[in-house]
Amino acid sequence: MKLNWFSPLLSAKTDVAHYTGRVLSALSALARVTLWSTDTAWDSSLERYATIRHFRPQSIPWAEINQADMSIFQIGNNPGCHGAIWKVSQRQPGLVVVHDPCLQHFFAGLAIQEGDRDGYLAHMERYYGAAGRRAGERLWQDPVHVNHVAERYPLSPLAVENALGVLVHTRDAYHEFSRLGRWPVVHAPLPYAATPRLPLNAVEGRSGDEKELRLIVFGHIGKNRRLESLLHALGTLPEKQRYRLAVYGQLVERERVTALIQKLHLSGIVSLHGFVPEAELDSALASAHLAVNLRYPTMGEASGSQLRIWNHALPSLVTQVGWYASLPEDAVAFVRPDHEIEDLKRHLLALAADPASYAARGASGRRTLEEQHSPESYARTIVRFVENLLRFRPRLMASHLASRVGAEMSAWMNAGGSVAGYRHAAEEIHRIAS
Repeated sequence: MKLNWFSPLLSAKTDVAHYTGRVLSALSALARVTLWSTDTAWDSSLERYATIRHFRPQSIPWAEINQADMSIFQIGNNPGCHGAIWKVSQRQPGLVVVHDPCLQHFFAGLAIQEGDRDGYLAHMERYYGAAGRRAGERLWQDPVHVNHVAERYPLSPLAVENALGVLVHTRDAYHEFSRLGRWPVVHAPLPYAATPRLPLNAVEGRSGDEKELRLIVFGHIGKNRRLESLLHALGTLPEKQRYRLAVYGQLVERERVTALIQKLHLSGIVSLHGFVPEAELDSALASAHLAVNLRYPTMGEASGSQLRIWNHALPSLVTQVGWYASLPEDAVAFVRPDHEIEDLKRHLLALAADPASYAARGASGRRTLEEQHSPESYARTIVRFVENLLRFRPRLMASHLASRVGAEMSAWMNAGGSVAGYRHAAEEIHRIAS
């Protein structure tokens, strides 16, 4: 089987690039893979498993792309990483992997980036009527409303309206796309290749009575990562000097966070590291006692960061919403979004009093990773799904064609068009699909 795989590539600063790197070895054992990306540089290790081709949206080599049996498109919430990929998916039906079940941020950001106000508002009106258009107009005037608009108008179907099939990583997303009844949908847990286990003495070290408790936050850190709440909780602890918080990755509001650290007298407790090499981050995770991986609001996505935390058998705090709320209760510790600072303080104090109970959660998370997130199992799911899509592609294409023709011809019906025209269109669609 020949597969096109459209994705950002390592070392792009997005977890979808890491996801592609994690699944590629297993997938290349089952199919011939060509990676397509707008990136002009990538980690050379990818070339061991696939041919890599650069493309530009204004000059797409269709002759080469059409040689594959199926194109697989990775769609996430970053317009810079996924905008061109989505545009190709609109012109060639294929399998769309939806990494973020809510894609309002993606489409609004892409439209703002390209100055396409009319196109964006037309999409909002087509999917959500006049109320959707008004919400889009408010967002266009002031993008600060994006989270509020996203909760009511996710715009996710737009990402897959030309898809032959849809793959998602959460049960909620599976039920949502299945409910719409327009595409074959499959659920596969986000893949992550577990590395060799930590030495037993390293894991046991998290259970001991250590004087210093090391906390870690990492990734792209915007307001929804709730770092300010963590700082407030940490700043009010009676023995806060016992804790050390290391923050790795891009801080969206670094000056604001730095000012808050000083205000709460946390300068000797909190360290900001920015982006660091992968090996350095892995070393920090291996030596930490607790990871804080909050998301509020969440857009329903699965978290590659959480799988990375589990890979280190590291206990973690997560917000009890979306995909995170579905995680095993013995593998994470929950923070309620409406009692955020209260729960953070409770967990931090409990960590100091009984670190062994939190270390046990980390060990359980590691077992969950090994049992449910194998890249080999994920690759087999993709290949089986593609085989089914290829088998039924004529019918799926006919269904798409019927929907498009119906939409175009609805104006004729309103204008009193003849029934013969509809019959002829239906007969042609039937002929193509037979």
